[in-house]
Amino acid sequence: MATLAASVTTLLLEFVLHADKALIFIVSGAAILGLAWVVGSATERIGALAGPQVGGILNATFGNVAELIIAFFALEAGLLDVVKASLTGSIIGNLLLVLGAALALGGRRNGTQRFNARIAATNSTLLAIAVVGLFVPAVFAFSTAGDPSGSRIAESAFTAIVLIALYLLALAYSFSHPEEMLGAEHSEEHGGPAWSRRMAIGVLLGAAALLAVLSETLVDSVEPFIEAFDLTPFFVGVIIIPTIGNLAEHLVAVQLAWRDRVDFAMAVAIGSSLQIALFVAPVLVLAGVVLGRSMDLVFEPLEVAAVGTAVAVATLITLDGESNELEGVLLLGVYLILAAGFFFLR
Repeated sequence: MATLAASVTTLLLEFVLHADKALIFIVSGAAILGLAWVVGSATERIGALAGPQVGGILNATFGNVAELIIAFFALEAGLLDVVKASLTGSIIGNLLLVLGAALALGGRRNGTQRFNARIAATNSTLLAIAVVGLFVPAVFAFSTAGDPSGSRIAESAFTAIVLIALYLLALAYSFSHPEEMLGAEHSEEHGGPAWSRRMAIGVLLGAAALLAVLSETLVDSVEPFIEAFDLTPFFVGVIIIPTIGNLAEHLVAVQLAWRDRVDFAMAVAIGSSLQIALFVAPVLVLAGVVLGRSMDLVFEPLEVAAVGTAVAVATLITLDGESNELEGVLLLGVYLILAAGFFFLR
């Protein structure tokens, strides 16, 4: 009910009252927070009714739908810095903020928690590949003389296709090895609201449609919001927009770790980062080609360094198959340091 009220309020402020854009950004962001939760609940319910394999495909498809929709409208509006920053923020937010909060609170309540180190190692390898996908185009761009924009787009598009192929292969492998599909067991135990399949599908489609409308409104008010609060596009993209799109998923991960189900908490946090790096970012590059936008995988040095740092620290902490409260706090500390860097970057 609160989500619907926020959504209606946003539409009234935007299309009827023509209110201040900064206010519209805040209200639409609150509505998107709720809609992301509704989309997640509907997806989880459909997966529970349809079985683990279908549930896995749905989670892979709709897991980051809010971020993808927001980024698409930002791309269409030509806000490329915000798009890239939001991708960076989603990756480091999941690996440092979400995983850190989950391990800290889970460790606080349950002490040392254990998880499958082999799956963690596989995820770390995929994250390393994602870093390569961000690092190589940047090196290529910075080492190419003259105007490299055309070559930069072509190289990024090729890299995007490779990353998507690797992501699909990783999905296919996980589906053929059900014992490694952490999401399947989670889906069976936490099946979401007690909706029928038709009800869940209707809610999912309706929420996704409303999410698209509100995301366009949010993107349209980004620049006035930045000016009103004297923020930078980097900070809004890295910190605020990923929080709006990811908060529902963040709470799920923390709740799972609190219940001593750290395997599933890591599946949510790391899996979301993988999807952003190996699927959402490449899809946006290819969408940029179609829309005529110069979207590439050439990120700013601080963005590449932030993602590389997040992957390295998360990998070191998860390789031993154990976690505790201190390790969670360390991840949170790294996130705060990086957030401060983006806040003061002008």
